[in-house]
Amino acid sequence: MSDCRKRQVEKSGSEVIHRCINKAAAAYRGVVEDSICDACPVKVMMLGAKSLPIVDPEALPPCEYRLGGSRCMVTGLGITKAICNGCVAETKTHTASLPNKLVNFASAIRRWVASGSPVRSDERVAEIFRDHCSGCKMYDEEKKACKSCGCAVSDSSIPLTNKLKMATEACPLGQFEAENV
Repeated sequence: MSDCRKRQVEKSGSEVIHRCINKAAAAYRGVVEDSICDACPVKVMMLGAKSLPIVDPEALPPCEYRLGGSRCMVTGLGITKAICNGCVAETKTHTASLPNKLVNFASAIRRWVASGSPVRSDERVAEIFRDHCSGCKMYDEEKKACKSCGCAVSDSSIPLTNKLKMATEACPLGQFEAENV
């Protein structure tokens, strides 16, 4: 079991789940499993120094999951020598479990409604889908969903059935950002 101090235990009948309660982590509020927690750099930071300096990404071994060179697309955190490339490979291609999918979808709807239900243009949705989602290894063509977060993604113009249409939503792997709303 993970020793991360930012892991909340929840019981529902005989079922026990763990939820990330660290606002700095990409899995914040999501249901997490040991493999995800064990690979999370937040755990390392909590057990070691409180603030680790961000380093030059070129000084580190290559990683396809660096967002803009200074942030990890898996965790959303800044890159440090202590944590970069310390993650378990499976976490980079982690497929969301059913509880994760439900939490992610509910969170997306809540953010979208709380922001006044802003939508992206059909042209922008088509562009994001074409340039990022349709060719991504985490896109499930059969289910028309992102395997990473579990949300439905397509070139559809109906927000409740397409995360891309909701302007408040971003890619969990950092391929596109939420719109300024």
